[in-house]
Amino acid sequence: MTLILPTCITGFSYGNCPTPDFDDQSFRTVCFDYARRKGGTCSIILGDSVTPNYDQATITIRGRSIYVLLSRVYPIIGISKLEPFQYAFIDVPDLTDLFSDTYQIPSAAELNERFDVTLQPFLNEAERKEIEYWEPETIGNVIFHYWD
Repeated sequence: MTLILPTCITGFSYGNCPTPDFDDQSFRTVCFDYARRKGGTCSIILGDSVTPNYDQATITIRGRSIYVLLSRVYPIIGISKLEPFQYAFIDVPDLTDLFSDTYQIPSAAELNERFDVTLQPFLNEAERKEIEYWEPETIGNVIFHYWD
């Protein structure tokens, strides 16, 4: 089943985006606590005001890293085993179970699904133009991107 994306998920619009207000502090807290409990480390990279459109926590445990992405537009989280531009979203239930119901956490199957704009009725005109230009391959690449 295709994940239906809300208006302004990309952060692009020709007007105001009706996006929810949320606190990203719990995102940071969960990521740092998870890394500490697993004997690893965590670092947070905050995007600038233009690109990327998400914040990233890098959690490294026994030499292996995962990248936890939080959209700056909607409280949506994705986890990748590869860094930006090479997203390979994965499910990490023991991590995602720690997040409150405030966050939406699509499955890896949903985020890795091939993106088809014809199945997305709520994207606005500005988003459709950006999508046409950038040609994202997956739904995850629409939600978490470096477009400018």
